[in-house]
Amino acid sequence: MMHPGETRRPPRSCPVSLLILLVFALAGCTLPSVTVQTVAPVASATEVRAPDAAPSPATTAAVVATVATDADTGATAAATPDETPAGGAGPLPKEDLALEPTAGPAATATRESVVVKPTRTPAPGSATPTAETATAATAVPTPGGAGSEVIPAAQHGATTYRVTEITLPTYPYASLLARTTDPDRAGYPVFILDREAYEAANPQPAPQSYRLLVLENHYLRLGILPDLGGRIYECVFKPTGANEFYSNPVIKPTGWGPPAPAGASWWVAAGGLEWGFPVEEHGYEFGTAWGFDHAAQPDGGVMITVFTKTGPQAPYAVVDVILPPDKAYFIIRPHIVNPLGAPFRFKWWSNAMLAPGPANSASADLRIILPVNEVTVHSTGDTGLPGSGRGMSWPVYGGRDLSRLGAWQNYAGLFARPDGAGRFAGVYDPGADEGMVRVPAGKVAKGLKVFAPRGADGLDPALWTDDGSTYIELHSGLTATFDDWYELEPGNAVTWDEYWYPVAGIGGVTFADETAAVSLLPRSNSLQLGMFPTTALSGKLTISLPGADPLTLDAQMSPEQPFVRELLLGEGVASQGQVAISLVDRGGATVFEWQGAAQLR
Repeated sequence: MMHPGETRRPPRSCPVSLLILLVFALAGCTLPSVTVQTVAPVASATEVRAPDAAPSPATTAAVVATVATDADTGATAAATPDETPAGGAGPLPKEDLALEPTAGPAATATRESVVVKPTRTPAPGSATPTAETATAATAVPTPGGAGSEVIPAAQHGATTYRVTEITLPTYPYASLLARTTDPDRAGYPVFILDREAYEAANPQPAPQSYRLLVLENHYLRLGILPDLGGRIYECVFKPTGANEFYSNPVIKPTGWGPPAPAGASWWVAAGGLEWGFPVEEHGYEFGTAWGFDHAAQPDGGVMITVFTKTGPQAPYAVVDVILPPDKAYFIIRPHIVNPLGAPFRFKWWSNAMLAPGPANSASADLRIILPVNEVTVHSTGDTGLPGSGRGMSWPVYGGRDLSRLGAWQNYAGLFARPDGAGRFAGVYDPGADEGMVRVPAGKVAKGLKVFAPRGADGLDPALWTDDGSTYIELHSGLTATFDDWYELEPGNAVTWDEYWYPVAGIGGVTFADETAAVSLLPRSNSLQLGMFPTTALSGKLTISLPGADPLTLDAQMSPEQPFVRELLLGEGVASQGQVAISLVDRGGATVFEWQGAAQLR
């Protein structure tokens, strides 16, 4: 069946995708007749019909030769299905680089006060009020340094890619994993843990090395762990040096995970952004080894592609992670492929474990940004909230503002109601003055869920870590809730884009898209306007408030120096209402535009 917002179209050829599919041929498998889109970043929302035939032998030979060349030169080659046993780090590269936070200037906003006057009839020939800033955009340097492979053809700086390793204390669970299958998901492989043997062994963590794939540009450093579910383990915002994801300092199996089959609930809360497939509750692939490859992008960016090793004769998942050279965002582009001759029902939920700022722990003052009016309770230990499956108002319920984590009385999981299609979401810690947002391109991914194991109280952190750190989860799914299934027709694939980026220096987030995040923070007689762009911008910023003349400001901003102004409100300016904000660049093009309701006082 086709899903709303998706279209069938002829598949496009792509060397990276063919490389991934043809790697399976090296293991003697029949290639699936599916083309997965992995082109330069565009807003995509498509279900792709597979071609009728596999690539020609000549094409196969060419791609196989590429794999051999990568291996010979030491570049990262796509992994074969038996490259690494599940739960183990596998063969490590020779390179061993320390990944300390990159030094850089803190995200500092230039602040001024601007008077907003009540609306009145302008005098003939009068001009719109303006204010100048002295903020200058910082030039993007050309990256380099020992251990970095700079991809050529950069136009505005470059994204670098390297393979290194990270050592993490790890509990000894891998030897106690056994493989079974899920008959309801076309025999999909599942690793189950012998929990009794594990607990009887009095397990203690020991150092273990894992491969780490590093993408880095002027603003961000991403670290991906292919041996732990292909997750993005870290996203460091270089101007502040903080990792916005939660990164568990120990790899430890919990008692949570898929409810079936027995033994599948050993989810490791390693942190970062993980891929839950093909069932709910973190899926079956959270701790397995994923294959990977990389490709240069036309704009000087780099794309890393990670993929499950279940293909090509079973449904599989591919995730492209794209870091442009001069942006403070990265793009994830999942592809779910069904090579079967029958429909495949599955669930997809990516899960970002978040703890923005330097503490690597979610604070009580953390703000949850979920732009809906209602949520559906998935589960909770808070007796003041409705039961599972019931709706409730958001963010205020029972006199509590639940957008503040400290107002939570226990653990809770909440779905956006009726769904989160097309909606941005995120978190922001006012104390650290940092956060993280997710912006979907289109409405293919309909689900949004937040989960926190504890607020003012809740679950014991010893269940997932050894240092007392905690986090909050932001899930994004193809369906509205965990109860819903997505169905792919035979030979089809579904793909979509999501933008993820840190936000800092603006106090909070009122709205976000791929260009910028905006904050409107009311004071007693003023309104703080903040704008965090995902790249350096300059031009004329116009804000229209109810009951006031439009105000146009000369604005220069970058991710390192966001734009912040205090707007002093006259007596005639309303306390709430519709606000419009736009930014026109020096060339006259509108690069940002938003209109929405906001509290002004």
